[in-house]
Amino acid sequence: MAEYLFTRHFFEELSVFEKSVSPSDLRMLEEVLAAIVDTPNLPGRVPSFYDPTSPSYLYRSGNLLIHFRVPNPGLVEFLNLFWPRV
Repeated sequence: MAEYLFTRHFFEELSVFEKSVSPSDLRMLEEVLAAIVDTPNLPGRVPSFYDPTSPSYLYRSGNLLIHFRVPNPGLVEFLNLFWPRV
């Protein structure tokens, strides 16, 4: 399992997410983050093409879209969290 860190921006989005969703949505997010940390090259991820010098990926699970990168082997950095805001 890799180590992980959250960017400040991810923490800000996570704070809003936690205040606006159900406990099952929070559980799903925890499971998705754990799956990415466990296997950063998991099937279903797609390149984001955001910054070619530092490749990052998008991974969708249900209504969640996680933007992350692997700056070093064994380290996952979570960049953005997207979900439908109603």
